[in-house]
Parts: sequence; C-alpha cells; structure tokens
Amino acid sequence: MSSSLGVYPEGADDRSDGGVRVLARGLVLLQAFSPRNQPRSNGDLAELCALPKATVSRITATLTRLGYLDYLPGPAQYRLGYGALALGFGVLSTLDVRVRARAHMQRFAEQNDLLVVLAVRDRLAMVCQEVCRGRGALTIRVGVGSRLALPHSAMGRAWIASLPPAGYEALLRELPPAYDPAALRPHFEEAATEIRASGYCVTVSSLEPDVNSLGTLVDLPQAPGQYVLGCSVPAFRYPPERCRQEIGPRLLELRQAIQDDLAAGLLQGEA
Repeated sequence: MSSSLGVYPEGADDRSDGGVRVLARGLVLLQAFSPRNQPRSNGDLAELCALPKATVSRITATLTRLGYLDYLPGPAQYRLGYGALALGFGVLSTLDVRVRARAHMQRFAEQNDLLVVLAVRDRLAMVCQEVCRGRGALTIRVGVGSRLALPHSAMGRAWIASLPPAGYEALLRELPPAYDPAALRPHFEEAATEIRASGYCVTVSSLEPDVNSLGTLVDLPQAPGQYVLGCSVPAFRYPPERCRQEIGPRLLELRQAIQDDLAAGLLQGEA
C-alpha cells in the first residue's frame, strides 16, 4: 500500500475548524475501502490516508458506533457498514444483494408457505430490505422498510449473537430500560448457543403471538453491513421443535444459495 489517499478530500480547506477536520478525515477513511469492501485494519487505513494510527483508531471507533463501519473481531479489521448505504447506494453498484436474493427467497417462501425476510441492523431495529411471502394465511404486517425490534426479532437475536463480548455488553448498556435488558439476557444467550450449535436461532412468539421465527447470519463480505436472513411461520403448524428440525436446515440451504449466487455474480463482474 504505497499510495496515500491524503488526509482531506480534494478541495478541503486546511483552515477548517476541528469539527470539520474530523469529518473530513472520517470521509477519507470511508473512501479508503474498495468497491469489493475488502476489510482493512487501523494500520492499513493509517497508511492509506496518511494519518497517525491513534487518530485512525479514534475515528474508526466512532464510525463503528454510528454504524458506518462493521468491526471484525477475528482479524481486528473493519469493513463498510449499513450506515454507509445512507450516504449513497453506489457502494453496491456492482453487487445488488436484493435482486440476487429475491428469486431464491420467493421460491423458498412459496415452497414452505411462510414469510422470509432479508434485513440489516440499524441502531435498535432490524430494517427489512427484501420480503417474500408464501400463499398461506400468515398475515404479519411486514414489508420492505419495516423496522423490527432488535431485541425481540429472531434476526435481531442472530445479529446480537455475532457480537464480540465487549460489543455485546455495550449493547446491553445501550438498551432503554423499557426493553428490560436483564430479562432479555437469557434469551440472547440462548440464541447465541443455538447459532453456535446449528447456525440459526428460533424465537417463540417474540414479535407477534402465535408466530414463531428463525434467524441466521448471511456471509456477504463484498457487501456493506451485516445481512441477516429470517423467516416466520404459524406456531400452530410449526412448534419450536419442528422449526428446528425442518425449517432451520432449509433456511441454511437458502442462505447458501444466496451466498453462492452473490459469489458467482462477483466473479462474473471481475471477468
């Protein structure tokens, strides 16, 4: 990484006050990510942007807290988060996640007569990016753009299960008292155990009575944000054990089909 992006975007005024200077540096850090959204460490970003590593560490911490970056605890690197989409959907110009996922999701919804959703986290909600329905009588009022409560949805709990310990504890501190974090902790820990054991978690009537739901993380390293796939079924037809035995494995197959399609699309784009 011999080239530098520079501290300021082109045309920035060196006489800008401190707040503007910090904003400029934050934007330069976001611009340091390639269209493929390759993860970068604080050291990588410091070299690319010609900034002190301590400065970069402070800015990446803030951008992560605001949702513009996702932190990957294993390699200690960052990638663009969902908040970056609010600044411009151009980051997905070569990879339309929703379009490629939709056909797989609709087929899954019709074959299993259920509701299936692709969502991303935004603060204390899971925002529905794509929604597909079967032909049955499940009438959950969820559509594209709907916001599902992060602590109560299966997708939200799957996302929470992905957090490193420090991030998990920070989230519990951020939850308003109305959510009763102490009461939710056992549910979060149960979801984390299920995710580790099977790759998905199940919730029972957590969002609406008589509706059970499942959630699983989707591995899309080329796309901004942490995508989560979920589905909801009538509880009378699919009690928890049937969800785990039948719907859960099928949901994982759907996840794999979406991931494979997106990977193939990326390769075609590079050809």
